[in-house]
Amino acid sequence: MKGKAAHSDWKSAPQRKPSPCDRYKHACVICRGFVYLYGGRNTSSLRDFWRYNIARNEWEMLDCSRDGPEELEEHSMVAYKGTLYIFGGMVDSAFTQAKTPLWIYDIDSARWTEGHDVPAEMESLAPTNRKGHSAVVYHASMYIYGGYVGIRGISQEFWTFHFDTRKWLYVSTPSHSTGPGPRHGHSAVVYHTGMYLFGGLMGLSEQKDLWKWDFGSSSWYNIRTSQGPPPVVGHASIVFKDSMLVFGGGISNSSPNEDLWKYHFHTRTWKKLSSITKANFSPKMYHCMLGIGVGFQTPSDFTNTFPSHWKSKKDHRQLVPIPKHSRFCSYFRQQPAYRAFSNEDSGAIEMKTFSLPLEPVGFCAFQTTSEVELDPKRATSILTKDRSAPLFLSSEEQTLEQEEGTDCQHAAAGDELSSGADVLLLIGGKPLSSFSEISFWQMEFDSLPSL
Repeated sequence: MKGKAAHSDWKSAPQRKPSPCDRYKHACVICRGFVYLYGGRNTSSLRDFWRYNIARNEWEMLDCSRDGPEELEEHSMVAYKGTLYIFGGMVDSAFTQAKTPLWIYDIDSARWTEGHDVPAEMESLAPTNRKGHSAVVYHASMYIYGGYVGIRGISQEFWTFHFDTRKWLYVSTPSHSTGPGPRHGHSAVVYHTGMYLFGGLMGLSEQKDLWKWDFGSSSWYNIRTSQGPPPVVGHASIVFKDSMLVFGGGISNSSPNEDLWKYHFHTRTWKKLSSITKANFSPKMYHCMLGIGVGFQTPSDFTNTFPSHWKSKKDHRQLVPIPKHSRFCSYFRQQPAYRAFSNEDSGAIEMKTFSLPLEPVGFCAFQTTSEVELDPKRATSILTKDRSAPLFLSSEEQTLEQEEGTDCQHAAAGDELSSGADVLLLIGGKPLSSFSEISFWQMEFDSLPSL
């Protein structure tokens, strides 16, 4: 792809057994080098909990039998400092309307904490069950917008949950700030000091409008553009560098689209990235989209992804030299909150150092993989020379070399992939695949100026 016109190419990544069944309306998040997946729908609502080891291409089912969630679909899941937060998605019933559907999973202890029942007279102090809402993390809080709330219909409620105090607060907006209004099936991402909300259903009508919530002024702004994606519901969005990528979704009663769109935050312009797909790739709705690599990272990801002992011993910013032709060989090598210098000849990146309280070493009690997450010298290569092969290979399947002066292993000689590669993951979605295992696709971005 390097040196050619920008294009995107989805490639299938076959999954090893055991693996989750294919599904849609599920929730996924990346935390500490693993993809966590919960629930969704196949032929019925699901309540299984899975963890995917990115470096080894292995799935593992985790326990959620005690205080974990029940069957969920169209719920949300976010990660913050080694803890997962699942909200909403419960099957509609009178019981769900009197409950705050929040479950908290601590990765280190592998324990669930369930949200508390909300008395009727206190319903205004916490959100009730809903589906198809959006959930994002900004600073030390989770922000929930909209959703479908049972017999009450589509909501325009805006809530924030503070992780440290575990308290809910209704977000009030100025009277002059109209906002997106009631909707569900939309997407939302955070970039700098703003939350960007796109599309979704308002009533029975799909939308294509883009809104920004400014955390500083606590106001909504409608971003008007002349072009952009068509009206969609059930799509997915993610921040990549200085842009937002939007994929899939569609009109409720028709086939989803296969277009990948890019919205540039600074120029406020949309661009459709050409898609070159294989014959067995089908457009998706109600899928999950995740990103791996430098381009997908934000400063908050450092606290969300790394164990606390992976910290710099220095109190100031430091420069980490990266050989110009080297590759980011492990997922953890890609995760620090760094940005490449504009001077490409420097071959260096800037790493920001964060001060965090010390956490216990180790991960979930269900951990059965090697300590690749704890030692970068044992990490495996994340990219392969054969672009048609699965993206993630185990250490037994690769020949690795240690380059002097770095703490990252590199693939065997002859592998000429650029160090700027970022990978987009597409997990599940409707229509379901013809295979029993979950649909898993990947797209690699090279260091192209147009992206």
